[in-house]
Amino acid sequence: YQRRVRGINLSMFDDSDCTYEEARPIMDKLEEIGLKPFGKDWRKEMDMHPLFMDEVPQEVLDGEVDRKKWPLLASHLDILYDDDDDPVGCARSYKEDGNREYVKKTREGYYKAIISYTEGLAKRCGDAVLESQLYSNRAAAQFCIGNYRKAVGDCEQATKLDPTYLKPINRAIECQEKLGKTSEKLKWIDRGLVIDPNNKELLDGKERAQTQLKIEQRDERKREAARRKRQNEERELIEAIEMRDLQIYLPPNREGSQESRMMESLSACQQGCRVHKNEDGLLVWPVKLIYPAYQTSDFIEHFREDSSIGDHLRVMFPPEGERPPWDADGQYVNGRLTAVYDGSEGRVELDLKDSLLILLKKHKVVISGGTPTFEIHCKDKLSWS
Repeated sequence: YQRRVRGINLSMFDDSDCTYEEARPIMDKLEEIGLKPFGKDWRKEMDMHPLFMDEVPQEVLDGEVDRKKWPLLASHLDILYDDDDDPVGCARSYKEDGNREYVKKTREGYYKAIISYTEGLAKRCGDAVLESQLYSNRAAAQFCIGNYRKAVGDCEQATKLDPTYLKPINRAIECQEKLGKTSEKLKWIDRGLVIDPNNKELLDGKERAQTQLKIEQRDERKREAARRKRQNEERELIEAIEMRDLQIYLPPNREGSQESRMMESLSACQQGCRVHKNEDGLLVWPVKLIYPAYQTSDFIEHFREDSSIGDHLRVMFPPEGERPPWDADGQYVNGRLTAVYDGSEGRVELDLKDSLLILLKKHKVVISGGTPTFEIHCKDKLSWS
C-alpha cells in the first residue's frame, strides 16, 4: 500500500479543517491507482456525508428525514435534537438554529428560521418565556418575508405566554401599519403603554396613529357619501329608462337583481362613458355610428335624447367641410346620407329627423353595451341584400 501511494501527500487528512475541494484531487489520484477508500462511488458518498455536503437537502428542511437515504445525517440530528430527557434544551437548540439563519438577512434564511422556530414550538417544552420568544422570533421572520397577518398571530401568542414582553407588541404595531389597519395599530400601542406608560416611541406613535385615524375616518365618510350619491343616481337612471320603456340588453346567466344587471349592461361601453341624466332631466347617451362601406365608425360620447341623427350628420359631414380621411371619394356628405338600424326584425331605414328617443321607442332598438348603434349609408348605394 505504501508503494502504491508513494508520491501522494496524505498528510492533509490529519487536518480537521480539510475541505471537500482540497480532498477531491487526492481522492482522484487514489482512484487512479485503484484505491477507493470510500467505496465504489466515493463522490456521491461524500456529497451525502453531513461534514461534506454543500447544503442541507430540502426534504430535511421540510422536517422529513429518510433514515435509509440519509443515515449519517439522521444520526447527527438525533444527537443535536435528542429531546427524550430535555425538551427545553431541544427547543432552545431550535431557537439558536433559527437565530443563526435569521441574522443572514436573506429570504432563504428567514424561511429556514421559521422552520426552526416552528420545530422548537412543536416540542411543547412548557417554558412559557422560551415559547414566547420562539413565537416572537417567528413573527419577526414572518414580517421580513411580508407575512404580516401570520406575524400578528404569532405576536398574539407570544403576549399570551408573556404579557410583559414588549418586543412582539412592537412587531405587531409594525405589522398593522403595513396592513393599513390604524385602529388595530392603536390597540397594540395601548397594550404596550400598559407595560411601559412612559415609552416615548409608543407615545409618539399613538399621536401619529390618532391623527391618521381621523384622516381615514374622514375619507371613509366621503367614500360612503359618494357611494350613496352614486346609488341614488343609478336608481333615478333606471327609473327614467323604465319610464321610457326602452329595451336594454341584459347579460344572461348573471347573478344579481334586474337592476344590477341593467347597470352592468349600461356600464359596458368600451369607451368608458355611460348614459346619464343631465340638469334638464334628459338622458344623454353614448352612440356609435358605423360606416359599413368603409369598415370604420364614429363614437359620439354625448348624444342627447331630444336630438336627431340628422342634427349630428349636418355637423359631421357638411357639404363644404373637410372630408374624413377614409372618405377619399367624398361620398359622405349631408343630404346624401341615411341611417339604418339592424335589429331582430330585420334592417329598417330611419327617419333622420326623428329624435333619438323616438327612434329607440319606435323601432324597439335593443341597446347593447350601453350604446345605441346605427349604420350610416349613402342613399344611392344602400343595399338591402
